[in-house]
Amino acid sequence: MNKRIILVLFLSLFCMGMGGTSGLGPGAPQTDRLFKATIIDESQAKYEVQNLSVDGSTHLKAQAGSAEASIDFGKVRTVNFYLQDEKVLAKVTFLNGDEMDFFVQPDMRFLGQTDWGQISFQARNIREISFK
Repeated sequence: MNKRIILVLFLSLFCMGMGGTSGLGPGAPQTDRLFKATIIDESQAKYEVQNLSVDGSTHLKAQAGSAEASIDFGKVRTVNFYLQDEKVLAKVTFLNGDEMDFFVQPDMRFLGQTDWGQISFQARNIREISFK
């Protein structure tokens, strides 16, 4: 009887560790650098976000014509997003004042930390990201 109880307790503890973290939570990806930004969503709500990433990366994966690009957050001042059918146009303004248009996947997921908890957006639901 005691062996069964010990076995059940052991299996219970083992199974507790198997539950993954879907979406956000303590298992949210950590970035190599910390970025602060203001995000404005499609309803014009404004969020002050820290530790901003795209699924843990501090580079924006995008397309410019037939080329694939990886845009370093550290070189970006603002990104304005425009939903266009199946794509999202990302108008990027760089720190040096240059501007360039890219396309990003509408379901690209941006993650960050607010004062009240973690937050997640898809590119299709963002109007603007302003880096600080």
